[in-house]
Amino acid sequence: MNGLLLVVPSAPLLVALLILVFGQRLASRGSYLTVIGIAISLIALLLLFGAEPNLQGIWLETAGYQLTVGLHLDELSRLLALLVAGVALPISVYATEYMAEESGRSRFFCVLSFFVSAMLTLVLADSLVLLFAAWEGVGVASYLLIGFWYDRVNVRRAALKAFLITRLGDLGLFLGWLWVLQIIGTTDIATLLATVKQGSIPTDQLTLLALLFFAGAIGKSAQLPLTSWLPDAMAGPTPVSALIHSATMVAAGVYLVLRLFPLFAAAPGALTAVLWIGGATALFAAIVATQQTDLKRVLAWSTISQLGEMMLALGLGGPLAAAYHLATHAVFKSTLFLAAGAVGHVLHDTYSLKQLGGLRATMPFTALTFGVAGLALAGLPPLSGFWSEEAILRQAIATHPSAGILMLVLIFLASAYISRAGVVTFGTWNNSPNPSAADPGVQMGTAMGGLALGAISMGWLLSGRLEAQLGFTVPPEVAWSWRLIAVLAPLSGLVWGSWHALKQGSVPFLGGRLSVLERSLTAVTNSIAHLAFALANGLNKIEIGLDWLVQAIAATVLTLIGTNSAENAYGLNRIEQSLDGLVRFFGSATLALADTTDRIDNSGISEGVDRGSKLLSSVGQRLRQLQTGKLYLYTLAVFVWLVAIVIVGALIWR
Repeated sequence: MNGLLLVVPSAPLLVALLILVFGQRLASRGSYLTVIGIAISLIALLLLFGAEPNLQGIWLETAGYQLTVGLHLDELSRLLALLVAGVALPISVYATEYMAEESGRSRFFCVLSFFVSAMLTLVLADSLVLLFAAWEGVGVASYLLIGFWYDRVNVRRAALKAFLITRLGDLGLFLGWLWVLQIIGTTDIATLLATVKQGSIPTDQLTLLALLFFAGAIGKSAQLPLTSWLPDAMAGPTPVSALIHSATMVAAGVYLVLRLFPLFAAAPGALTAVLWIGGATALFAAIVATQQTDLKRVLAWSTISQLGEMMLALGLGGPLAAAYHLATHAVFKSTLFLAAGAVGHVLHDTYSLKQLGGLRATMPFTALTFGVAGLALAGLPPLSGFWSEEAILRQAIATHPSAGILMLVLIFLASAYISRAGVVTFGTWNNSPNPSAADPGVQMGTAMGGLALGAISMGWLLSGRLEAQLGFTVPPEVAWSWRLIAVLAPLSGLVWGSWHALKQGSVPFLGGRLSVLERSLTAVTNSIAHLAFALANGLNKIEIGLDWLVQAIAATVLTLIGTNSAENAYGLNRIEQSLDGLVRFFGSATLALADTTDRIDNSGISEGVDRGSKLLSSVGQRLRQLQTGKLYLYTLAVFVWLVAIVIVGALIWR
C-alpha cells in the first residue's frame, strides 16, 4: 500500500520528466502522456480506498530538531487528492484539443504534469516542510502556466503579479513552520496537532502561529487584501483557469486551514480573523462580479467570493461545511471555466460580454453545460451547490442570525451575476452581436459533459457520507422558514440577473458605479507590491553600501600595514577600537531584538536557514529569466522535484 501511495504524486512527475527530455520527439503524444499520468494517479487513489498508508522518514536531525518528510492518506487528504486528480483528468483531456494548435504545447503539458504532481504532494504531505516545498512548487508551476503566452506583455505582467503577491502570503507559512520547529522540535503535522490538543502551547503563541499560517492561505486563496492577482491571471490559457483557479491551487489555502483546524479552533482570535476576512472577501468579490464585462473575469471574481464563503464557514467553526463546498465548487466552477473556454476557443479569445450573445443556437451543448453549472453555483436545488451552501447557511444560522443573512445575500448575488453572464453570452438581447460559432470537438465536449454531470450529482453523492468520513461536527438543522428563504434567494437572483441581461445586455448592474471597488482594491494591492519592491531595493542598496564600506576599511588597513611605520600603530589601534565598538553595537541590538533567533542559532539551525535564504534569493532573481519559452530551462526545477521524491522513497524503504 505504501508503494501505491508513492505512485500518486510520482506518476505525473515522471510524465513531466519524459516530456521534458523527449518533448520534441513526442510532439502531440506528450499531451496524452499527461492524461495517462493523471489517470494512473487517480486509479492508485481508488485502489487505496479505505486504506490509510503512511510513508515517513527523517530528512534531517540536528541538536534535537527533526525535519521529517512523508506522505499520509487520511480521509481529508483522500478527499482533496481525489478532487485534484478527478478534476485534473477531464481538464487535461480538454487541453489536448484546446492546445492542439499551440507551438509550445509540449512545454504546457510538461508544466501541467509537474503542477498536478506538486498539488498532490501538497495535500498528501504529513510534514510542514514537505507541504511548504510542494506549496512553492505549485506557485512556480502556476507562474509558468499563467505566463504560457510569454510574448504578450499583459500575460507576463499577470504571471509575475500572481507569483509575487502569493509570495507575500507564503512568507507567513514559511515563518509559521519554522516557529513550529522551534517550539516542538519537529515538522510533523500530527505531532503539532497532538501538542495543540494537549494544551502545552500558550494561547498567545497558538494565535500568532495560526495567523502566520492564515497569511499563507490568504495569498493562495486570494483573500483580502491579496486578491487582485486572480482576475488578472485569466490571461493564461483556459485549462489553466479551470484547473488552478477553481479546483486546486486557490483551494490550497482553504485546505491548509482545514488541515490545521485544531490549531485554529484552539486560537479563537485567529478564527475570528478567518471569519471577518472570509466574510468581507465573499461580499466584496460578489459585488465586484456584478460589475464585470468580461466572461472569465466574472468567473474569477466568483471564485474569490466562493473561497470567501469557505473561509466564512471555517471562521464560524464549520469545517465540514467548508470541505463540502470546496468539493462541489471545484466541479461546477471547472465546468463553467471550460464552457467559457469553449466560447473563447471558437471566437478567437473573445470573452467580452459586449461581443457575445445568441450562442445558444450555434453552441447548444456548451450552453447546456454552462447553464447546469451556473444553476449549481446559484445554489438551486437539487444541484450540487445547493447542498454545500445549505450546510454553510446552517452553520451560519447556528452561530448568529446576522451571519445567516449575510449568507443569503451572497447566494442572491451569486445567482444574479451568473445568470446575467449566462444570458448575455448565450441568450439574445437588444442589439446583441450574435457571432457565428460552433460547439467544440469530442475531447473538449467529453470533458465538459463529465464535469457537468459532477455539478449535478456531487452534492447528494457526498450528503451523509462526508460527515462520517471526515469526523467533523455536523451543522444543526434549521427552521423551515430559513429553508424556504434559502430556495427563494437563488430564484430571485436568477430572475433579477436574467431580466437585467435581457433589458440592458452587457451593461453592469447599477450602471457600473460599483466598479470603483475593484479599482480601489487594485490600487491597494499595487501599493503593497510597490512597498515590497521598495524595501527589496532599499535592502539591496544597503548591502551594496556595506560592501563598499568594508572594502574601503580593508583597503585603508592594508595601506597602513604596508607602510610598516611605527606612527601608524596608533591609527590601527583606533580603527580596531572603532570596528569593535560597531560590532558590539550591532551585536547587542540583534540580541535584544531576536532572543528567539539567538537560541535557534546556538542549536545550529540558523546557518542552514541562512543558506536556504540565500538559495531562495538566488532562485528568485532568476525566475524572470525562466519564462523564455525554451524547454530546457525547466530541467532544473523538475529534476529537483524528482530527486526529492526519490529521496523520500529511499528513506522509507531503506
